[in-house]
Amino acid sequence: MRQALPTGMAGALASAASIVVLCGSAFAYFSATGTGDATASVAKFSAPTISSALPAVGGTVALTWTAVTAPGSGTVSYAVIRDSNEPAGNCPTISSRGTDLTCTDSGLEVGTHTYTVTAKWRTWNSTSGSTQAKITIGAATHFTIGAASTTPGVSVADNLTISALDEKGSTVTTYTGSHSLTFSGASASPSGTNPTVANSSGTAIAFGSATAISFTAGVATITSSTKNGVMKLYKSGATSISVSDGSIESEPDLAVTVAPGAASKITLSAASTTPTAGAADNLTTTALDAYSNVATSYTGSRSLTFSTASASPSGESPTVTDSSGAAIAFGSATAIDFTAGVASVSGVNNGVMKLYKSGSTSLKVSDGTFTSAAVTATVAAATAVKLSLSAASATPVAGAADNLTTTALDTYGNTATAYTGAHNITFSGATASPSGAAPTVANSSGTAVPFGTATAISFTAGVATVVSSTKNGVMKLNKVEAASITATDGSISTSSGLAITVSIGAAAKLSLTHVTISAGNLGAGCFFTCAITSLGNSGTVKANVAVTDSVGNPISELSTGHAVKITATAGSTIAGTPLAIPSTGVAETAAQFTYTSKSSGTFNDTITVATSEGTVYTSATATTSR
Repeated sequence: MRQALPTGMAGALASAASIVVLCGSAFAYFSATGTGDATASVAKFSAPTISSALPAVGGTVALTWTAVTAPGSGTVSYAVIRDSNEPAGNCPTISSRGTDLTCTDSGLEVGTHTYTVTAKWRTWNSTSGSTQAKITIGAATHFTIGAASTTPGVSVADNLTISALDEKGSTVTTYTGSHSLTFSGASASPSGTNPTVANSSGTAIAFGSATAISFTAGVATITSSTKNGVMKLYKSGATSISVSDGSIESEPDLAVTVAPGAASKITLSAASTTPTAGAADNLTTTALDAYSNVATSYTGSRSLTFSTASASPSGESPTVTDSSGAAIAFGSATAIDFTAGVASVSGVNNGVMKLYKSGSTSLKVSDGTFTSAAVTATVAAATAVKLSLSAASATPVAGAADNLTTTALDTYGNTATAYTGAHNITFSGATASPSGAAPTVANSSGTAVPFGTATAISFTAGVATVVSSTKNGVMKLNKVEAASITATDGSISTSSGLAITVSIGAAAKLSLTHVTISAGNLGAGCFFTCAITSLGNSGTVKANVAVTDSVGNPISELSTGHAVKITATAGSTIAGTPLAIPSTGVAETAAQFTYTSKSSGTFNDTITVATSEGTVYTSATATTSR
């Protein structure tokens, strides 16, 4: 029989409600206000039970738990807690609850892990008892790399073995199937060939690029001898190979020392590619393998031949010292010592080169099997030690312009290009013509300067040439002779004279020869013109007449008859005019004319010798006075 609650108790229940959780279950007490009879009831929210926690290789635990029935309407959700923290994988967490009754936790370290599951319905929570799962092989944390050889030769296939391990070093057998790995650490060869690893299809993939590698039970090994990890390295020397899948990488890296291949070529280098002529320049000869690594097995004494450089203008052949220090001419076998693929200079031995011809040249070396590529060198001339002369013509006509080129040379006959600007050059070796016309050279301003006098000449890169057709070396020689022209700047000189043979010019002028006077003074340079002073009354002047070229060299073999007539001022007399000039032999009159001044008083006479028969030549004159 139901008994009604006392009025006071009903009021108390109506004013309060509470939830008490005892022994893994949740109980709720409800009350309500109102009149009439009532019966109190209690709702219970049970805790879930973890039915299984199965650990697996690779650091995973598969969890299963029982469902909890909600006390009323609404959905029950669940959250997994591992070691007092949120789990990973697809397990629900406090912040992201779910309704599934299974999940897999992942990324676990080796060791024992404790799990609980908490159910939630509305504001009610209930938590399971704890369950443990022990991980013996954790998630993959790194790779190890093994190689068939840690001292492979360049380009030689080297089989890699790659293992995925957990933090304790156990193989993670669940790391399986194809993985995209990137290899790094090795460099391209000096010639540019990149290191590679063959992917699972056998394609060689360059280091630094994604490479598909297939794993079985945590290990990737070579298949079919050419696939899935065949490494080829091309740069010799020590290196460290690493690999990564983007999440984990090798630890430690694989230390490899790559041996170079056999020599397949040689190279040549010089300490300077712009040496001075005659200066020592150290060569290094290196043997290389097919990938341009130093071929260290190329060692000991080798017979090399150096070539392509030429002898200097003065004949000095280029040389390279052998291993004993003897200077061997280019083109001859030269004993050179190699150590680990390299031949370098020691003191004055084993590759000291001297080039003597200035300018650009190419250098090569051969051991009889291999010949190096050409090395370009630009040889600078040494300091100027002498001058050299050349002329536009070695057989100029007397009095004609002949362009000189003056060149400064070093001790090996190269043009000394540093000899530049204005230099005072003194020319010598030629003499004046019978008329007294001295040999000259035009200076840089175009002024004709006699031989024996300093002449300003402008040089460019060791060479002085004529400019504007009248300046800077226009030479005129006036005497018919074989001359040897020399030059000096006071410090350096021509080592030998420039041989010039001066030929006579065309018949052009009449001249006075063998002039004698009875008294007074005969002026210097009496030839085409004469000046005779203080002759006195009834004084006499006697002379022969000759035909010369424009600068006074006597003409011979006129081949036709010529005659000259001599005239003078009134009051004086001329005897022996006209005079015949012979057509053969020297073109000079055999007889003399005689001029006699007037017998009294002062006078200023002009004697004129002019052509009266045959070709007309420039007249000769003489002046007399008292």
